[in-house]
Amino acid sequence: MKQVEVNRDEWIEIQVDRIVGPTHHFGGAGVGNVASQSHAGETSNPAAAAIQGLEKMRLVGALGVPQWILPPQIRPDFNFLRGVGFAGDKAERLKRARHESAELFSAALSSSAMWTANAATVTVAKNSLSGNFETAMTVANLSSSLHRAIEPNETSRDLRAVFGDTVRLHSPLVAGVAMRDEGAANHMRLMGGGIQNSFDVFVYGDQPPTSRKFYARQTLASFEVIARRHGLAAEAVCFLKQHPDAIDAGAFHNDVVTMSHHDLMIHHELAFADSEAAMAELEAGFRRRTGQSLTRIEVSAAELSIGDAIATYLFNSQIVSLPDHRIPPAIICPIQVERHPSARKLVVGWQQDGLFSQVVFVDLGQSMSGGGGPACLRLRVPIPSGQLEAVNPRSRWTDKLDRAIERIIRDGYPTSVTLDDLASIEFVQHAGRVRDQIAIQLGREILS
Repeated sequence: MKQVEVNRDEWIEIQVDRIVGPTHHFGGAGVGNVASQSHAGETSNPAAAAIQGLEKMRLVGALGVPQWILPPQIRPDFNFLRGVGFAGDKAERLKRARHESAELFSAALSSSAMWTANAATVTVAKNSLSGNFETAMTVANLSSSLHRAIEPNETSRDLRAVFGDTVRLHSPLVAGVAMRDEGAANHMRLMGGGIQNSFDVFVYGDQPPTSRKFYARQTLASFEVIARRHGLAAEAVCFLKQHPDAIDAGAFHNDVVTMSHHDLMIHHELAFADSEAAMAELEAGFRRRTGQSLTRIEVSAAELSIGDAIATYLFNSQIVSLPDHRIPPAIICPIQVERHPSARKLVVGWQQDGLFSQVVFVDLGQSMSGGGGPACLRLRVPIPSGQLEAVNPRSRWTDKLDRAIERIIRDGYPTSVTLDDLASIEFVQHAGRVRDQIAIQLGREILS
């Protein structure tokens, strides 16, 4: 792996999003995901979903933030259908799955890989041999949900195709109840005084007291393994337990109730169990690691109820540094925040206090109906600026690439999809050809 000596100013956090696939539908399979379950069976609009996601990437690119793009994953996953017992040719496998198991059928056609925050956990640490800092990723196994557990192999190929040897890419943890891992949605990389002072916060939900309505999708054991395999120093990590009431309310990932950026963390008062002691431990650890104080804002239930936090996805807003680091970062919020008086009051107040230089509201209606806001759709990857050119340029957002992908979407994506539509072999073959056109634009080899 290529090693580069760097200082703080030479590290850049790039954003990685995936184009929503043409088989996007509302299968209602998300464990503890209130939005997913409440919209189950509704007619979806893959074209709108893909355009909305692309528009967010366009916004990030326009802000001067490096943005990379992944293609939709290959769906249907016919190998998966064969593996769960549906024999025959592809048309027969689709037909049988549709009639015999709605769950397996929906899983094989899911576009849930669009929520790229679940693709991997990303950290930066000093290599014990070279002494240089390097980026490490562990691809999430997503073993809590059937429809997501089929993603990691292709995710690994996608991340390798984009990053090559600029990162140390680890395979997913071995699947199992004790090793449930949902990636960066439950991880925060805080920082004070430079990348050498990264402080990694891992949020789990499986230890007592546990949630009663929904089971936790992230375990303490899985994050302990990731911290160990990434070579993180004990003083550079903090493990926090998610509040079981937040999980039961529908905060199936920590990024539904917490957001962070560098030395800033904003969270709901119900985000963490034993909150007072947990926050004291967090702040003390951050201070010892960085020599600085953490800017922490706790939003009370009186300011915004846990139900409204989940409905608006305020804490799933995307915070990005601007090219001029003298300017505070920008925050990209779901349009639901703008429409909710209490949520909007909070974010406008943060801007007035100087935490953010600008607030931008985006319409991600299709993703939100599946349970994903702006931050769910992106993976943050810190890279030395000297290595940016080594990250696959064919996959980097540009105006030209944006126009080409938008044209493919508008010409080829369906605007209305039900599960019955997806049972048509002609329908999914067309979807596959359109998906391949996007992959080709991104410089990817077409897999049969």
